[in-house]
Amino acid sequence: MLRWFLILLLVFLSAGAFYGGISMLLDPSGRLLQASTDMLQGSPFHNFTVPGIILLLFNGVIPLVAAVGLILRKPAAPLPWLPLFKTRHWAWTLALASGIILSTWIAVQIAMIGYWSEFPIQAFYGGLGLLIIVLCGLTYHTNVATPWGGTE
Repeated sequence: MLRWFLILLLVFLSAGAFYGGISMLLDPSGRLLQASTDMLQGSPFHNFTVPGIILLLFNGVIPLVAAVGLILRKPAAPLPWLPLFKTRHWAWTLALASGIILSTWIAVQIAMIGYWSEFPIQAFYGGLGLLIIVLCGLTYHTNVATPWGGTE
């Protein structure tokens, strides 16, 4: 049950990042997202192209690969060093990385451009990142039965 909830959160994160990242790439001025490049004051960016690429890759692709890995449970890790949790499928490590990346993304965003109190999306996604981290931690300390008789 916890695994499926985590998969749902990862897919939600990925879908939002694909939407935001592609929107930033299609219109680097930010108008597709009802944003302005004025929001980027205090950051090293002059438009939304680089943030869009980063968002797409780190908060879009990585969580999607983690979700697919948790669904399919293919034994081979895409990278040999990936299984941080030796007793878990490699996708758990990628899911944990997704939560850490998202939390870091939000913290850096707030440090660079400030907190948007009128539009609390930063708080929502920061909380989502922390929830993903907590779920990965909870599953690390529990034995989740698998169809093939082992634990995950």
